[in-house]
Amino acid sequence: MTDEISRLIVERVDVLPSRAGWMFVTGVLSGEPVNIGDRVFIRNGEQATVATIKSIELHSRPGMTTIVLDADLRSIVTVIQRQE
Repeated sequence: MTDEISRLIVERVDVLPSRAGWMFVTGVLSGEPVNIGDRVFIRNGEQATVATIKSIELHSRPGMTTIVLDADLRSIVTVIQRQE
């Protein structure tokens, strides 16, 4: 394991009416791999909220990843970082 922190720079956030309280966050993931069940910080400027990864999807488009979080904070998401 390296000391590099996992970070997802958010490109898009989606929600489904059938999955209230979940958000699907797509972006470029860097650093250590993330896993289902990891606790992550959702950052917007100086504010941070903690959520849990429920699912992970790798895309055929190189470098793109979607993670599903147990949160509905789509209006504030800019960066997601794994909680140490």
